Amino acid sequence: MDTRRVSGLLANASALLVYLFLLLPMLVVVLFSFSEKSYFTFPPEGFSLKWYSAAWESGQFGGPAIRSLVLAGLSTLIATALAIPSALAIRRLSPGPLRNSIEFLMLSPLIVPALIIGIALLYAFNRFYMLDTFAALLISHVLIVFPFMFRALLTSALGLSQALLDASEMLGAEPRQTFREVVLPALVPGIVSGAIFSIIISLDQFTVSLFVTQSEQIVLPVAIYKYLYDVNDPVVAAVSTVLVVFGLLVAFIIDRMGWLKHLGSAGS
Repeated sequence: MDTRRVSGLLANASALLVYLFLLLPMLVVVLFSFSEKSYFTFPPEGFSLKWYSAAWESGQFGGPAIRSLVLAGLSTLIATALAIPSALAIRRLSPGPLRNSIEFLMLSPLIVPALIIGIALLYAFNRFYMLDTFAALLISHVLIVFPFMFRALLTSALGLSQALLDASEMLGAEPRQTFREVVLPALVPGIVSGAIFSIIISLDQFTVSLFVTQSEQIVLPVAIYKYLYDVNDPVVAAVSTVLVVFGLLVAFIIDRMGWLKHLGSAGS
């Protein structure tokens, strides 16, 4: 058999094993969500949709889920509004210690453990009587997702051709028009990729959210944790399955809308 063909088969088999390893826990959770038993057994016994009904009737997940979606959207929008001028400002700086220091400062939340950020925000919000408010949650999530948006936008900003800006200026375009017609389209790949990462990180953010909430402004990951702390049944598996289906649906819509094509043209 051809060596190249054997190498291709081995590579495909390795990729398949990796995918199975990553997907197996998710598949087990999906199977548990349809079990008839009120406790976890493997393999799951019977087939029932009662845990989906129980999750809906409990009223413990609907509000936090909506709050998580709103929070992810708002934090992403605010992070985008902050990251665009930041990335364009750094682009104007010459490579050197100053530029590296500012970029490091912008990305610093990535290297600080979420536990430390959560404790710091807990003390800060408690001092200003903002603990367990939506504003505290929003500020916390903007802080967490901003580095991801900034990094993506900085990559697009650094790839922006200065010749295009000079041509726009020579043709008589005002700065606002240049930004709208030249700069903003060039930043689209960074905005799209940064938004995808930001929304995912925000929806999945547990540690920081747990520190800045108590009972009023609970997000979905915290609601799941609190439910598991009190009850151990497949209701959480049903909620997790809904989240998986929702994520796959969003990914399908993104792919069909062609939004990810912008990422492929980032380097062109």
